[in-house]
Amino acid sequence: MTGTVLAGRYRLLALIGTGASGKVYVADDVRLKRQVAVKVLHAALSDDAGFLRRFRAEAQVAASLHHPNIVSVYDWGEDDVPFMVLELLEGGSLRAMLDRGIRLTPAQAAHVGSEVCAALEYAHARGLVHRDVKPANLLFDEHGIVRVADFGLARALAEASWTEPAGAVIGTARYASPEQATGAPLDARSDLYSLGLVLVESVTGNVPFAADTALGTLAARTQNSVPAPAELGPLAPVVERACRVTPAERYPDAVTMGDALGDAIDAMPIPGPLTLVGTGEVIEDPNPTQLGLTQQQIYDQDEGGKAKAAVGRTRSPNYDRWVGRAVAAVAFVVLLAVIATAIVALAPGGSAETSVPNLVGTSKEVATARAGKAGLKVETVVRSGDDPAGLVMNQTPAAGVWSKD
Repeated sequence: MTGTVLAGRYRLLALIGTGASGKVYVADDVRLKRQVAVKVLHAALSDDAGFLRRFRAEAQVAASLHHPNIVSVYDWGEDDVPFMVLELLEGGSLRAMLDRGIRLTPAQAAHVGSEVCAALEYAHARGLVHRDVKPANLLFDEHGIVRVADFGLARALAEASWTEPAGAVIGTARYASPEQATGAPLDARSDLYSLGLVLVESVTGNVPFAADTALGTLAARTQNSVPAPAELGPLAPVVERACRVTPAERYPDAVTMGDALGDAIDAMPIPGPLTLVGTGEVIEDPNPTQLGLTQQQIYDQDEGGKAKAAVGRTRSPNYDRWVGRAVAAVAFVVLLAVIATAIVALAPGGSAETSVPNLVGTSKEVATARAGKAGLKVETVVRSGDDPAGLVMNQTPAAGVWSKD
């Protein structure tokens, strides 16, 4: 579909990803003159009236989510095929990193997991269960901040009557919770189980209980809890609780799991910089609505080992510490109707350095509690705009280790 213009506005430039639900393209928004990502769903879905009704409803919900760790949905529509228009993130996906043989340290995985928990906490509080948390749906911006993609899409696809491409179900089954295998009602704890599997794979490169068939994978999940490999270190107890067979034995919500990950972070050394895998190099062009790509990569979002030549980027530890989270969240500060922006002041006395927790995406109450646990004082600033009330959308200083000097 390269070269196709959808809805008279989005010109598809280059294919950058493919998965069970469709393909992702870099595209020009010719109206606003900016680059975006367009997810084009499989053409078979355009004939499913039930899916289209669910897709419209879920796309509207997804577009209403405004959080620093959730991929923004700009637009959606149907132009022979259903599609969604998303913000273009240049850091690539966790799936692409793993396919390149890049593994995270336990400390890196804990930080990524903490950010994902913040996104899930926000969505779950609005009654939205993701249902398909997997590496392909964890994307990074150029600063290494993770964003969760495809909220609502998994539910729409689950209720569609179409026939999935051969082998496509494997992509979802690899990270499915036991209750997804049995058809039991899903709640927030299903997403936490899937996140636990993702954390294991991000460190070890292997998905627990992943069999050759979808049925074999799902059957194994319903019989045994996930044993956490020793290489996870302080992250192991978090994974073991998140990945228990019985939902009642897991963390009750993303807030509690996020707090547990915070404790694990405190017990580990400062993580090194993430090696990011981008979607290609942008070259200068006299026409600002045209995107030039070199070394184009196409990643299979559901199966490993199919990544083509990629362009790697490494973020600076200093840049990540001082700028990363603030840059990722600054666009949201002016959008809130009533927000609590956490301004963390370093407590007097003690050691020369202190660890500032990630408070972005949490409620004012949770942010105050986490900061207090770290021995920090919190001040809040309320601003006006259109986002839901009561969430921390930015913090100063950013999360990381700060010197009192």
